[in-house]
This record gives sequence, C-alpha cells and structure tokens, in this order.
Amino acid sequence: MSKKILPYSILLLFLSNSIGKAQGFLGISSQFWGGIHNTYQNPAFIPQESGIRVHFIMAGVHLDNNYVGYAAPFSMLDLLQGKNNRPLDPNDLEEIRDGKPKNTSLSTELRGPALSLTIGKNTHLAVMSRVRSGFQITEASERLMGIARLGLANADNLQNLGYLALYASQSENKFNLTSQAYSEWAVSLGQVLTESDDSRLTGGVTIKRYFGYAAGYMQNQSLNYRLLPDSSTSNAAYMQVDRFEATMGYTDVNRSSFLSPGWLFGSNASGKGWGWDIGFSYEALSDTERQPAFRLSASVTDIGKMTYQGEKVKNYSILAEDRQITEEEWRGYSTPREGENQLNAFGRLFEEEFGLKDENNTGNFAIAAPTALNISADLRLVEHFHVNTTLIQSIGRSALPEWRMSSLWAVIPRYETSKVGLAIPIVRQNSAWAFGATLRLGPLLVGSDNLLGVFSRNGKIKAQGVDIYAGLSLGIGKQKK
Repeated sequence: MSKKILPYSILLLFLSNSIGKAQGFLGISSQFWGGIHNTYQNPAFIPQESGIRVHFIMAGVHLDNNYVGYAAPFSMLDLLQGKNNRPLDPNDLEEIRDGKPKNTSLSTELRGPALSLTIGKNTHLAVMSRVRSGFQITEASERLMGIARLGLANADNLQNLGYLALYASQSENKFNLTSQAYSEWAVSLGQVLTESDDSRLTGGVTIKRYFGYAAGYMQNQSLNYRLLPDSSTSNAAYMQVDRFEATMGYTDVNRSSFLSPGWLFGSNASGKGWGWDIGFSYEALSDTERQPAFRLSASVTDIGKMTYQGEKVKNYSILAEDRQITEEEWRGYSTPREGENQLNAFGRLFEEEFGLKDENNTGNFAIAAPTALNISADLRLVEHFHVNTTLIQSIGRSALPEWRMSSLWAVIPRYETSKVGLAIPIVRQNSAWAFGATLRLGPLLVGSDNLLGVFSRNGKIKAQGVDIYAGLSLGIGKQKK
C-alpha cells in the first residue's frame, strides 16, 4: 500500500494561510450617490449627477465563515497585514459546533478605472474594470474542518473530540474547494423605461468579458476515511482512507505572473468567458426632493462562466482506495517549493500522489461566476436620512465548479447628501451578526461591512469575519433637476 496520499492538502494549507471576492461594499452601494458601485449591484440604478463620473480605484478584502469564531490576542486586520507577534494557533479559533455544513470564503477585489456617462435624463452608460480573487470551501463537515485545523500531531486531542475511530468509517460526499483570480471588463447600459410625475421604472443590463489567470477546484464525490493511532510516532494519528473519488483542475502558472499589469487587459489569460447582469428598479418620486422617497429594486448579477484551456491547464479524475497519510507527511504538504505558488504545489503533489499523467489530463475545465440575486428596498425617513434593506442570495449551479457569493441580509441606516455620506451596515451572514461603517467624503470613501473582525481580540467578540474597503472617484457634471 502507498504510504502517501493528499486528499486534504488543499484544505489544510488554505486554512493555515488564510488565517493568513470583496463581498459587496454594502456601505457604499446602498447610497444614492454611490456612483459606479451602484451599477455593480444593479445596472438599472441611474446616477444622481449628469455629465461624467470618473472612478479611479477601489480596493477591498472580505473574510467570512461559519466554522470558527476568532479568539486570538491580535486582530484579523493585524493578521492579514502580517503584524501578528506570533503565528496563529489552532486554539485561537473556537469551533462553532452546530452540526451544519461549514463554509469559508476569503476574497479580494480591486475595482480599477471606470467611466460613467449620463446621456440626457434617461440613459446611463458605464465602462468598468476590476480584478477579483479568492479561495472558498463549501459544504465541508465539522469533523473534516476540525482535522484540517488541528492536524494529526496530537492523538489525545483528536480522541477528546471523538475524531479517532478504529472501525467506524466517516463519509464526506459534498465538500468543494475553489480558488480563482481573474479580471473583468464590463459595459453597462441603464435606461428609464417609463416615468410619470410620481414614479419611475428603470432597467439595465451589463455585459462582461472575463479573463482568468489562476484557478483551481476540487469537487468531492466520495470520501470514506478513519483516524487511527499511529504506533510508530508518539501521540500521533494517521489517516486511513478507504475510498476517495473526486475531480480536480488547476492552472499551472508561476508566481512571477501574479498581479502583473497585463492582467487587466487579458495578457496571457488561460481562461476566458462572458457574463452579464440584469436589473430593474421602481422609484416613488417626491415633489420636494430630487432623491426618490422610496425605491424597490432587484437584479441578478454574474450570470456566466470562465473556461480554462491550453498547455497550462490540468484537469483530472481521481480514484484512490486503501491509502494512508502520516502526521509527518501531512505537515510536509503545507510548504510549496521555492518559486512555486500554492496552486502549483497542490497540483504537483496531487499528480505525484495519485500517479496522474499527461494522458489523464483533459486539458480544460470551467468555473461558474458567482451568480447572485440582489433585492433591496430604500426608504427616505426625513431629509437626508434613509434606511436600506438588502438581500443577497447565492444562486448555485451544481453542474459546474463555482465560486459562490455568500448569502446575507442587511439593514443599512444612513445620512446622505451629494458631498457626504455615512452608512452603518448591520449584516446577518452565516448565522452571525456583523456591524460596519462607511464614510463618503467628496471623492474619497473608506468603509467596512464588518468592523467586528477589525477590533476583535482575545475572544471578547469572537468575530466570524472581517471586511474593509477604500476608494477614490470624481464626478464631473451637475446634479440632476
């Protein structure tokens, strides 16, 4: 029997490094004066100024999960910036043991140059660009996530958690892993469909061109395993894998190509695809205020996929039986070779462990875009004071590997004028609450949809995520009348 196997190396490495696609910028996209960020949420939203709006840059990072609460002595923001005074320990993460499938998402988004143009009173045209990247685990069990977090070095700890079992085989049939980095160019058209003295109906559509640079996935079909005491190593365990069946694919790109300027323009992309958004908005107008007194909107975003193919693309089917992995081998899987990125290391190790050859490689795979339904209602309470409610619901596409938008609902009270906006997102996501704040001051904006992760230390809050973003844009024109 082979003494090596790698069914969990992706899970182990990403958990150890992540606690090493921004969600939606709710604090700014909920504002009437949100500019191009409104269009990303719903192409039917018509900007509040005529003329031209130039968007320079917007960057954000987002982390959410329903597996652990954060209890380290340093904040998640310190961790993401590398300012932690010691490595993150498994005991810094408190498990949420509720029997539900576990999901984890870490994403970043860079919204690059964009131009928004209002033509007359009724038509809005925008050209937009952005780069998105992230890693995601979905539908994993508490037990599997616990093993990935703790490793195999402490058999007593695993025994106390009930993970060691001499005869009972554990079954995992759902977990999925997805990682992707891609750029996007989009053209959006919004149009007033009908308007009266007291109401307005608008519609919009966005067409997107995707360029994929780095991607990887695993879809598990069947995994049966046991954790057993390892008599050859003091207080260690090993994993007996009775059966493992999955499909996996990745792009073989080197580290030097990451985040090159050519990304934005499709240079050396191994994946390409098309996507689109569609949306509608109904507004109840007011005689005394230019902004709507009430707005109800709905959109579906990121309907599409990217297909990866070419010499740098690998795609395999895996079937393994009666394999073992020791604690020493488990630890060895978490360090890429010099010059490798993590994606390369995962692919190489899988190929070595399962004897995957060129003749087993189909040379192509597709990953679905993060399709989501967005529904929002916005009510003006008094002059300049509003409250917004937003629902984002992921729309799964089980036939393809996919990056899933994390579902949520939010209530966002705000104060807003053309020059200043202050929003306070109150978000329910992954069965947990998050609270944020976003300030828009002229062309500058900075915000967070989850400040708990920014301030969480020593387990006083036990945040399940963090979210921060900042940007710069400039309007050239005048307010609509």
